[in-house]
Amino acid sequence: MHHRGALYFAVALVASFIAMPAGAQPMTIGNAKVVVKTVTGTADGTLRTLELQDDVYHNEKITTKEESATQLVFLDETSVTMGPKSELVLDRFVFDPDPSKSTFVMTATAGAFRFASGKLPGKAYKIHTPAATLGVRGTKFDVVIARFDAAAGAPIIALDVSVTDGEVLLDACSGEQLRLTPSAPKARIIHDPRQGCVRP
Repeated sequence: MHHRGALYFAVALVASFIAMPAGAQPMTIGNAKVVVKTVTGTADGTLRTLELQDDVYHNEKITTKEESATQLVFLDETSVTMGPKSELVLDRFVFDPDPSKSTFVMTATAGAFRFASGKLPGKAYKIHTPAATLGVRGTKFDVVIARFDAAAGAPIIALDVSVTDGEVLLDACSGEQLRLTPSAPKARIIHDPRQGCVRP
């Protein structure tokens, strides 16, 4: 019982540091288990090149260059693999002994990703993309975000999601909600600045 109490205290301490105001010392929320070629992290205006086993931080933007890749593993054992020319912002991570207070929010803006959720409750996970927001329910799934130049203005975004295990709730930019499972695993959403959000 003493060890369990100490563990809960340590986890709560981590959560409290992650929630510290801007300008405070950054706190680790995971690290880079795999780094292939050039992977960078940007936080508070500072750019760095990630090396194997480097820590990653709350509110950090991770970017992979051409022919590059990385796998990030977080404190709750969530795993995110990023392919070439991908970008992900680690918006918020709180790993709390009280499940209702745990949260993991990310924003994926470009590239290819493979997600495997960890020990947080399913409702704690949220992944924002330019075309939809994804809710996770104990899940392994792939996301591909392609950007195409439009004739004028913002680019056209094509979002593809494919579930291999568990469930993803997809809230599309059109307002439509989709439930993806291994029996109905795939969805494509197109966001065209001229035509709005459509599902082909």
